[in-house]
Amino acid sequence: MQTRIPEIPMERLRQLLQTHAGRNHAGLNAAALAMAAGAHDAVPARLATPSRELADDGRHDFDFLHGRWQIRNERLRRRLVGSQDWEVFHANQVCQPLLGGLGNVDDFVSDWTRPGLDGRFLGMTLRLFRVDTGQWHLYWAGNHDGVLEAPMVGSFADGVGTFHGTLEHEGRPVRVRFTWDQVSANAAHWQQAFSDDDGRTWETNWHMWFRRLDEAGRLVHDDAVIELRQYTTQPGRRDELIDLFEREFVETQEAVGMHVIGQFRDLDACDRYVWLRGFPGMPERKAALTSFYSGPVWQRHRDAANATLLDNDDVLLLRPARSGAGFPASAPRGEGETATGVIEAGICMLDAAAEHGFLDRFERELAPRLREAGAELISVYVTDPSENTFPRLPVREDGPFLVWFARFSDVQAHHRYEAALVADAAWREAVARAIRDGLKQLPQRLRLAPTPRSELRT
Repeated sequence: MQTRIPEIPMERLRQLLQTHAGRNHAGLNAAALAMAAGAHDAVPARLATPSRELADDGRHDFDFLHGRWQIRNERLRRRLVGSQDWEVFHANQVCQPLLGGLGNVDDFVSDWTRPGLDGRFLGMTLRLFRVDTGQWHLYWAGNHDGVLEAPMVGSFADGVGTFHGTLEHEGRPVRVRFTWDQVSANAAHWQQAFSDDDGRTWETNWHMWFRRLDEAGRLVHDDAVIELRQYTTQPGRRDELIDLFEREFVETQEAVGMHVIGQFRDLDACDRYVWLRGFPGMPERKAALTSFYSGPVWQRHRDAANATLLDNDDVLLLRPARSGAGFPASAPRGEGETATGVIEAGICMLDAAAEHGFLDRFERELAPRLREAGAELISVYVTDPSENTFPRLPVREDGPFLVWFARFSDVQAHHRYEAALVADAAWREAVARAIRDGLKQLPQRLRLAPTPRSELRT
């Protein structure tokens, strides 16, 4: 039975609304703080959003935030002194709507301990939309003092929310800017900046990367675009890279908006490491890659990672061939256990975009033969023709491509499949026809063994 979310006492809510336009709000009462600290485990993963029958005047701009979230925080330890000393900590948050969509409230439960205080840091934000001005007023409070800070006021334009206000920092007033961007169905980014010169220059001092959680507490992914990445490592150093990757680069990439779908050893190339990651779209890809590769984790470990590599430029940028053709929902990520299954990636280099005929041929002539031979086809992808908006990481331009992914219970099952294809005259004839019409060369088929922490496995 789902526990009901406790509500803010109406008397207290009236007090907040009556002083909505004010500069400072003190005295966040114990009941509100208790709600912020205690409601976290009682709330369903995605709360119902208010009806959109009301005018689209901005009152629904924060609807995306309703529900449960995992948050990666990067916070500057010292502000306005030119420091680059960032601390990283994590938090969970639950946000629920209020007043039919004119407001919402969230609780923020972190694993961070505020310097000089005992116990983890808790916070809450009350957001209220003013119908007369079309602007949002955002009020923050923390368990260090239980005081609602002066409001940050602003609105969204072109998918970016910008909010300004004045707060006190080390005994003096500073201008403050909140920015919400990179918003998608299951991810968002917030950052805070201070200015002590009346807005001429700004220093960003806090990032939060939000990732939605489902009812089981797992990240929710939207992989509209994926990368198939084949790395060649220095001789004998593949396992060194795998150990580093799985220790440092899985959760930290996902925290800033990516989905690390799977990591694999190539069974036919002892120095090849293959992995997959997904993104909600190309704008989100650019933002997530920028965040990760300029962030503290990559900066700390990039030299060690790069030292294991000979080549990391064999990258295909792909999208699902059709609606529903992408990877199915994944099981929980492996946590060190040995994986026995095999994933096959079949890479078809084409004369023209797959949509111009080869996709239909694959589905009609090739896919049935793969299944008949014993393959469990789990997804089909084609080249995403979008411009590479993160040229620091190149992608292949010698395509286009169609790539299928199939699953096998173990290496022996894949051997039986290979033997069945060799003996299948219909498969050979279908491939020969495809080479005459659309396929540049025989499909390249990779035999991939999931690493211990790969999410994609059998």
